[in-house]
Amino acid sequence: MTVRSDPHGNTAAGDTANGGLPLDGVRVIDLSTRLGAYAGRLFADLGADVIRVEPPGGVPERGAPPLTGDGAGLSFAFTEAGKRSVVLDDAGPGRTDVLDRLLSTAQLLLTSEGPARLRERGLHPEDVTRRHPRLIHVSVSPFGLTGPWADRPATDLTLLAAGGLLALAGDPDLPPVRAWGEQTSVIAGVHSATAALIALLALEDTGRGQIVDVSAQEAVAHSLENAVQYLDLEDVVRRRVGAGPAEAGTGLFACADGWIYLVGGLGGLPLAWDAITAWLEAEGVEDAAGLREPRWLERGWRRGEEGVRTFRVLFERFAAPRTKRELYEEGQRRGISIAPVSTPGDLLASPQLTGRGFFRRVAVGGTTLAFPGSPYRFAGLDVAPGNPPAVPGAHTEEVLGALPGGPSAPGAITSARATGPDGDGTGAPGVARAAVPTGITADSAAVPTGITADSEETAP
Repeated sequence: MTVRSDPHGNTAAGDTANGGLPLDGVRVIDLSTRLGAYAGRLFADLGADVIRVEPPGGVPERGAPPLTGDGAGLSFAFTEAGKRSVVLDDAGPGRTDVLDRLLSTAQLLLTSEGPARLRERGLHPEDVTRRHPRLIHVSVSPFGLTGPWADRPATDLTLLAAGGLLALAGDPDLPPVRAWGEQTSVIAGVHSATAALIALLALEDTGRGQIVDVSAQEAVAHSLENAVQYLDLEDVVRRRVGAGPAEAGTGLFACADGWIYLVGGLGGLPLAWDAITAWLEAEGVEDAAGLREPRWLERGWRRGEEGVRTFRVLFERFAAPRTKRELYEEGQRRGISIAPVSTPGDLLASPQLTGRGFFRRVAVGGTTLAFPGSPYRFAGLDVAPGNPPAVPGAHTEEVLGALPGGPSAPGAITSARATGPDGDGTGAPGVARAAVPTGITADSAAVPTGITADSEETAP
């Protein structure tokens, strides 16, 4: 990223030519719930100074299961790696002024609640950006800031349903199946981070911040593959297909140690059919020659119940004694589109992922965890998860003591000290990046007062 200067002469983020990470010099204030936490993690991976603002004792997500043996939340550890922690006491004197001055040092603010709740907390994007015109407020919420559903509560399950993805997951004759974890947080987080980076470029060029309004429902609805196009172009409503499309040669097939996904062709001519047939014949599979009969070139036959069942019985008899890896490697050698259905254990042992150093070891409490790294690379840079999550308030004095206008109100800092394991606000180290970024100053004007914010977070 080219180094730029803002209208005030401040250096912009991302001096990658000198070994800096792309977002070095950018500060992000993270006031999000679980719905927005992943976006903050993505910023931290790229070098931003992400400051998680928490109530005394930390946000509730810290203790959400599953947990390590010493009680650390696995999901929290994943989304909070690389962030620093500042505690502000809701009842502490001067808290409003402290939060406002903290926002004046940042380029990005991240929240993840509906507009009514944000207004109650003094964090509605219109109010915040009016006070801080150079701040980018990334508001990721269940349904966006406008519309009749804007203030409806939501969970991962209801957002998957509202966005349409749940209707496509599972077997056609059974209820829909929700994928494990907080998938909507990941989907919305990727969209939020992408939009925020575009807004950051605009800030560098114009010196003006803006509101980035991200709807998790819309982010999910944007991830439906070609379901919308099916309805628009063919007037066909896509439905759950379970183990695969109702077409011979395509779908999930059982093998010795799990499942593989095979694509023999979808509609039109089955392009891999000859290669699949030749493979089965070469392995001496009984009745394989029957796949060369003219009826298999007919779309109606391949999509009929008998054709689908006949191919499945034949192929799974062939696959039963063979492993996913054996089938994958031989299928690839023959030019057939085939892939193993990988389990988490398969991914950790994948020669491709381990060869690229995808997984990173991060010590969380007394447990060393394998964290997924970044799926992108920059020449000469190591973009990866930062240090493990700090204890609540580990960086309160460091951050608040450097705010413009001098030391912060004693009440706010005193409350933060009490959250450390030794009563002094210290604990696990924070992100090993620059302590205070030297990038764009978000708002160089006098900091207004009046913003009130409740930093205790709850899942949406």
